[in-house]
Parts: sequence; C-alpha cells; structure tokens
Amino acid sequence: MISNNYNEWVWNRRMKDHFPESMKKEIIDLYDGCFDYSCYREYDEIMVFVTKCFIERNKQLDQKVTIVQVKMKFGMLTIYYQGKYDPYLVEITNTATKMAAGVSKKIEILYGKGGPWNRKILQPAKSK
Repeated sequence: MISNNYNEWVWNRRMKDHFPESMKKEIIDLYDGCFDYSCYREYDEIMVFVTKCFIERNKQLDQKVTIVQVKMKFGMLTIYYQGKYDPYLVEITNTATKMAAGVSKKIEILYGKGGPWNRKILQPAKSK
C-alpha cells in the first residue's frame, strides 16, 4: 500500500541535514499526515525555522498540531497546519511567508519569473 504521508520523506530529503538525528522522531511526528511538501529547496532554511517553532510550541500545548501542507501558492510559500487555532502558530506561518518574500526575489533573479520550474533547458541541437 502506498502512503500519501510525506513525514519520513520530509525528514530524509529536507530536514535531516539541518537537525540532529535525536530530533528525527519529533520532526516525523510534526509532519504526520503531511500530504504535500513541494516548496523550493531555497526555502529550506525558513522551514527549519518554522519546524523548530512548531516543535517548541507543541511542547507547550495540550493538543499537538501537525504541519499538513507546505507549498508554493501564487509564488508564495504557504504553510497549513492541523490542530486547534493558535495565534502564535499563525504568526509563525505569517512570518515565514514574509521571510520567503526576500528569498522569492532572489529566486526570480536566478531563474526568472516563475522560479526554478519555469527555467528553460536548451538542448544542444535546438540552441543553434
């Protein structure tokens, strides 16, 4: 059976290099139920910040929250979480979106409008 859960993928492909192995379980638990993690790699540092904040906040809450989706929506980093409404977590996700605006400008300079997915790859036969 194929799982639609990205939690181990997030750890193995995106967070493993930023956190010690001892935090693996906390991060996998935080992304439990995550069904989409499709932001550009250039946003990994921001997501490390978000992940740390969510883990710390979960230690203070009775009911844990999980990050269920991280994606690019209209060219902006968008983070959705599941759990009880928490103004602190809303502020963290809003701060991350604001931080991502600077990264977005750098990506646009590097790749053009539309980011890495929009870059043109010229094949040798077609570049003449």
